[in-house]
Amino acid sequence: MKRIFFIIAAILLCSDAKSQLILKGKVFDKKTKEVIEGASVIIAELKMGSVTNEKGEFRLTGFSARKMMLQVRMFGYGSISVSVDMTTDVTSLELFLSPQILEKDEVVITGSAFATNHAQSSLSVDPIEKSQIQNTAATNITEALTQVAGVSSISTGGGIAKPVIRGLGYNRIVSINEGIRQEGQQWGDEHGLEIDQFSADRVEVLKGPASLLFGSDAIGGVINILEPFPAPLGTIKGELISQYQSNNKMYVVGAMAEGNQNGIVWRVRKTNKNAAAYSTPDEVVYNSAFNEDNASVMLGVNKKWGYQHFHFSSYQAQFGMIEGERDSTGLFITPEGNSVTNADALTRTIGLPFQRVNHYKVSSLGSYFIGKGNLRTVFGWQNNQRKEYEDDSSTPGMFIDLKTITGDAKYYFPQQNNWDIVVGISGGMQQNNNRGEEYLIPDYSSTDVGIFSSIKKVKDKWSRNFGLRYDWKTISADSLSGVFNSFDKSFNAISGSLGFTYEANDRLHFRWNAGRGFRVPNISELSANGVHEGTFRYEIGNPDLKPETSWQFDAGLGYESEKIGGEISLFYNSFNQFIYYRNSNNQTIAVDDEIYPVFNYVQGDALLYGGEISVDYHLTEKIHFENKASYVWAVNQETDLALPFIPPFQFNSVLSYEFIKNQNSNWKSIKIKAQFDYFAKQDRIDQFETVTDAYSLLGGGVSARYEAKNVCLDFYMIANNITNEVYFNHLSRLKYVGINGMGRNLTIGCSIPFGVLKNKSL
Repeated sequence: MKRIFFIIAAILLCSDAKSQLILKGKVFDKKTKEVIEGASVIIAELKMGSVTNEKGEFRLTGFSARKMMLQVRMFGYGSISVSVDMTTDVTSLELFLSPQILEKDEVVITGSAFATNHAQSSLSVDPIEKSQIQNTAATNITEALTQVAGVSSISTGGGIAKPVIRGLGYNRIVSINEGIRQEGQQWGDEHGLEIDQFSADRVEVLKGPASLLFGSDAIGGVINILEPFPAPLGTIKGELISQYQSNNKMYVVGAMAEGNQNGIVWRVRKTNKNAAAYSTPDEVVYNSAFNEDNASVMLGVNKKWGYQHFHFSSYQAQFGMIEGERDSTGLFITPEGNSVTNADALTRTIGLPFQRVNHYKVSSLGSYFIGKGNLRTVFGWQNNQRKEYEDDSSTPGMFIDLKTITGDAKYYFPQQNNWDIVVGISGGMQQNNNRGEEYLIPDYSSTDVGIFSSIKKVKDKWSRNFGLRYDWKTISADSLSGVFNSFDKSFNAISGSLGFTYEANDRLHFRWNAGRGFRVPNISELSANGVHEGTFRYEIGNPDLKPETSWQFDAGLGYESEKIGGEISLFYNSFNQFIYYRNSNNQTIAVDDEIYPVFNYVQGDALLYGGEISVDYHLTEKIHFENKASYVWAVNQETDLALPFIPPFQFNSVLSYEFIKNQNSNWKSIKIKAQFDYFAKQDRIDQFETVTDAYSLLGGGVSARYEAKNVCLDFYMIANNITNEVYFNHLSRLKYVGINGMGRNLTIGCSIPFGVLKNKSL
């Protein structure tokens, strides 16, 4: 590794510095033609940015002659993205921002093979910005993402939630954070994402097979969690955040500081989250308290040869495990059999049983200009430690220790005749060890390697892309007398993608994509043998399972004018060898004097189809009416039953009124909103599920932004389930022990960005 590092360093140091260029420009208000100070100018694929000074000027340097996607953002304005060709004589730009009418911005998509704007992406990708992630009543990042049409979450209460995209979750979804795929026993029902929601600057949700870039497990989609861009050159800035929720008494406090001196970039962040037990409209849910501590550091360098960033992060959390056992009067009971009143349950104390989750992560992200091409690398190490305490708060009954090493390298060839080509290789190794007395999965190790290439051409109004990938993976499991049998399995698969977009004009665009994805069976599906706690069933794995494969066809139509915008997305997803569990002939087994149904993992074909639709309409400049709906129809073609945990039809409507929207005053914005969420009855269910009735939730909120010379404040207040509606969420695992969804909740929060050093010399 040291030799490789020195070779790369030598190549970079010998690069021709004369080929480096400078891009300057000005940003104006399109309506008033006045310059805009404080606008962010970003080149996403180079992790490079600048901020306009009091004259509206910006300056970017540190790149060679190439085509790049430039994005300009400013609060109160719609962002724009433009393609800049530095192989020509263009070195100075005049860019114009329009006061924001529609909420939907022109964003740059980075989770695909090539950075592109939304209209030129054939994949179905929905971005969600930092303010949308933070200004919610979500207790974790997965719940925050359910604002995106087609995204749901399988929840277990107490801050634990798993993402579901178009009806697919668990190991069928890949989450990317700090450049690497998150690995934390995501096969488990009660295992959430070990990620600080307040560390995300933006999230891209890729819907449908994305195995071309991300390999196995991306058969259902990808959640690409993007870090903030490094601070502009010559600046030091930071942010303070705070939040409080009334229902579970949850408080969040956090701080971030970052800087950029002569291209040496750094960032430190610390977030603490602590919650008491939450309440339904009827009761306080015993042992649903949790706490979470996050810390992260980024160190790096941005120079003419590219950039190299290192990330270090630590996630420490403790969650109460909700069993839902009750006495004859309906009160929750402790493991010792004592009844718990609502007053006793409403506490921050976490009792038995509970789980502790520690996740440590180190990653390296690099981008190097070699000749006229670009080499990008990602290397990472993760250690996920999951401990469950049932009888003793000092000694875990179950202790799963997972270590993962991943690597990824992509080379982008110089663009020729509007053709973009990238080739890459990725791989990883895992080692899992049980260090407790209880076992859910065996000790195992795995290795995977993948090679891929993608091609894109943009010409006139058309954008075309094509890609292929080959993957190979091995899994070796150790035996455990009377519990697990050893095995060595090898899998391989080919995946690919083909798509195009057509921009009829500035307002109307169409996209189409066909993608083939695959997924290797996870360790639980291959080897389970025992009671899966919280699922109330005995699971038996199948080491003869084959990889899942799917073909998804995706089409979308988008329209945007000055006052109205909308998009419709439709998909058809056909699975071969879909893995599921089945109870045959009502088979049962007795374990510790309790009877459990026996479910065996098997395979068969499955079909999912549906779509999302969104319509945004500004009745006036101040009144905004936003609507979105999503639906998934899914069937197991072997059993003619619905697939499990399929979200029902959902409709969301938000009506907002902006009292103040003035760039020339200290109060930049004051907005109020009313929200309506409708969830239809879900009676298409698997054999172990129950019907969930329809319900509606009412909410509202107010948000404001204040800016003075040395002070900036973003404030929000959100009310959820105002009427204290009693309901069951179909994707809640606690539904099966008779626990309703969260009752009325008021969330108050604020963020205070600040600058210590500001560079105005451009």
